[in-house]
Amino acid sequence: MDAIAERLARLCPQTDGDALRERAVRYGVGDELDRLRAAVLSGERGPSVAADLDALDDAFARHGIDALSTGVRDYGSLRGATPHPGVTLWGCPSPVPCPRLVPQEGAHADAAPRCGLAGTPLVSRTFRL
Repeated sequence: MDAIAERLARLCPQTDGDALRERAVRYGVGDELDRLRAAVLSGERGPSVAADLDALDDAFARHGIDALSTGVRDYGSLRGATPHPGVTLWGCPSPVPCPRLVPQEGAHADAAPRCGLAGTPLVSRTFRL
């Protein structure tokens, strides 16, 4: 999944209801949020989407709300340190993936489940923790 899609997936559950929209308008980034909603509906993933995500994150961070679409920030590893652990999941096979994720364990350890809409197997995705 590309970085913009990951950021949109983090933002998505936070946009349910009116609270985020009200704050976005109050913080001066209501138009950016509207453009992000339109981008999700059209499947757009260009530089303007990244710029709107950055503007939204910056405006909320100025008001003490960090990691709106970027996730929790962390420090990088020192040389010689062990890498961050990761988890591998089955994910949406679409070029513009939905946020569906299925653990690759138990019943789904050997074969990928299928996307009911596309009729194709889900794809393997690894996420750093």
